[in-house]
Amino acid sequence: MPVVTVDLWPGRSVNQKRRLVEAITAAMVEHAGAGSEHLHVIIHDVAKDSWGRDGRLGIDNEPDAAVKPAASKAPKIFGFAHLLLQVRDLDASKKFYEELLGFTGRNAKPLTDGRPFVPFRQGIALTTGGLGGAPQIDHMAFRVSGVDALAARLKAAGVQFFQDLHDGIYGRTIYVADPDGNKIELYEEPR
Repeated sequence: MPVVTVDLWPGRSVNQKRRLVEAITAAMVEHAGAGSEHLHVIIHDVAKDSWGRDGRLGIDNEPDAAVKPAASKAPKIFGFAHLLLQVRDLDASKKFYEELLGFTGRNAKPLTDGRPFVPFRQGIALTTGGLGGAPQIDHMAFRVSGVDALAARLKAAGVQFFQDLHDGIYGRTIYVADPDGNKIELYEEPR
């Protein structure tokens, strides 16, 4: 049972803590081989008057708020968050991503417009409403392990390949189509 403890000064929102727990869990699963179902992440909010560094309490290292106005933060893009993919057949697409690719479902609030919604921890979510025409994206890429075995499983399931297993710019790579024809890149980085 791995346990990760994070000590922080107070002030983070619940959503910030939620994202932190998701990121720590993903990192532990990927880099430490931990099972997410057994991993515990504990966040302690430690008051600045109970935290010292360099011989001083945290509250003594802070400038007086009345003397110095808070500076506005510059906008910052943190990275890819998610992709909501509209599909024709929600059940077929869920089976493809969950059973064939091995994506892991996650809980989420329903869409505000009432459409069904299937989110995955890997950064995509599925909903209905696909137009049935050409996909609206060029491709999605996911870093994987065991790409050779994954390619064999997808071939055995009759999945369409845009490009068979090859040495791509990121490593061993395949390009396959999901049930709506969206191009999925799956690559394994060299060790």
